[in-house]
Amino acid sequence: MNTEKDPILITFKVLRRAVGWLGITLPFVLSIGLCIINCCCIQDSISQYYYTRMGSYLTGTLCAVGLFLFAYKGYPGENDNKWCNFAAVCAFGVAFIPMNLYPKDISCPDCIVFFSQGLDGFRVMHFISAALFFTILAYISYFIFTKSNKSIEEQGKKKLARNRVYKTCGIIISICILILLVYNIVCKVKTDFKINTLTFWMETFMLWAFGTSWLVKGEGIKILND
Repeated sequence: MNTEKDPILITFKVLRRAVGWLGITLPFVLSIGLCIINCCCIQDSISQYYYTRMGSYLTGTLCAVGLFLFAYKGYPGENDNKWCNFAAVCAFGVAFIPMNLYPKDISCPDCIVFFSQGLDGFRVMHFISAALFFTILAYISYFIFTKSNKSIEEQGKKKLARNRVYKTCGIIISICILILLVYNIVCKVKTDFKINTLTFWMETFMLWAFGTSWLVKGEGIKILND
């Protein structure tokens, strides 16, 4: 069968591109959309947009990504589906277990339409879900997407170029996770220390890296296609 017309492969590619574009565009849509609606202040984190008028879009996008990851099965023997299912569960966790938000925690209160002051355990579960979500995406990009049943000599220049993109994206996500980990540890030690929007930009870089990796995997960047 001509692989270019194989409906299964076409579905794989469409799902990969859809997941990639959702990840890449999420920070833009949240910040620009909120600016158009009523507030041009960038929030301290992506998760904080849940409490703005863009909260429905954030939740909807996370659910869409989760559903796409559940639907995506990958190629036989690659174990894509197991890792993607795990990532999907984490995406739903981020969407349906929002972090608690207190007035003292935010630097731009004008954009917030409501607050949540529930159990601290939910805040921990939200952060764990987010950390696992990005960690799994880094693993998929660096280790799963770079797999091949061909030797390095047989893979070709474009496959090797794609592998470099996958590994770079995985490294970027890992570095951003480490930066946020160190930042949160420092914030625990020095309670008066805070860098506004640092979390937002680290999460944005991770979403861009994640989206780029999936976009390349879905053959959405023509110059890297075989």
